[in-house]
Amino acid sequence: MSELLKVNNLCKGNILKNVCFEMHPGEMTAIMGPSGSGKSTLLYNVSGMDQPDTGKVILAGVEISSMSEDEKASFRLHKMGFVFQQMNVLSNLNVIDNIVFPAIHADGKHSREIYDKAKKLMNDFHIADLADRKVNEISGGQLQRACICRSMMMDPVILFADEPTGALNQTAAGEVIDAFIKINREGTSILMVTHDSKVASKCERIMYILDGEIRGELRPGKYSPGSAKERETDTNHWLNDMGW
Repeated sequence: MSELLKVNNLCKGNILKNVCFEMHPGEMTAIMGPSGSGKSTLLYNVSGMDQPDTGKVILAGVEISSMSEDEKASFRLHKMGFVFQQMNVLSNLNVIDNIVFPAIHADGKHSREIYDKAKKLMNDFHIADLADRKVNEISGGQLQRACICRSMMMDPVILFADEPTGALNQTAAGEVIDAFIKINREGTSILMVTHDSKVASKCERIMYILDGEIRGELRPGKYSPGSAKERETDTNHWLNDMGW
């Protein structure tokens, strides 16, 4: 199977050092490592939100590392989805208007089809009844699921997530990671930074980064609910071996 994402010798200041890896279509991959190891810097440089000093990033056959800023912005809008720990929402809009915002920006107009798609996504992630609520009237887990809906409005080929459960309690974090598993099972590739071994253990693949270099990799395989505790235990043992 040909790769969806290919990263070759990526360097950024003294943070990333000749990072190389590939992702195939449909993979759900976690990046783990201690604070300051380069996790988020790697995610931002791979997604084109930051520009590497050297190296190449090729996504869906397109070298995004050589694009202009305008080209990268358009490519991100149409090919990538993003979910962050800090849920960047517009407080003056209700939930569904926040979800449709990027699609309306891309389309240049409001349309029934856009709102119908948002409603379907909200129904899929069990927040359909929150469409008209203000963003400060719902829980953190509900708001993060709304952000996931927003990230999927343009049918991205890959979703980038930076500590998407970092600000959530255990119950809300579980709801959010279940949403990611659902997206992944439906075919969307996911590259996620997380410090939570429970979250990472539900990914197909885990990369461990230290001092800007990928030092190891674990492949738990596709997620099966019946193996949750065993996967988490194996992940923690591996992280201990890596020096976590």
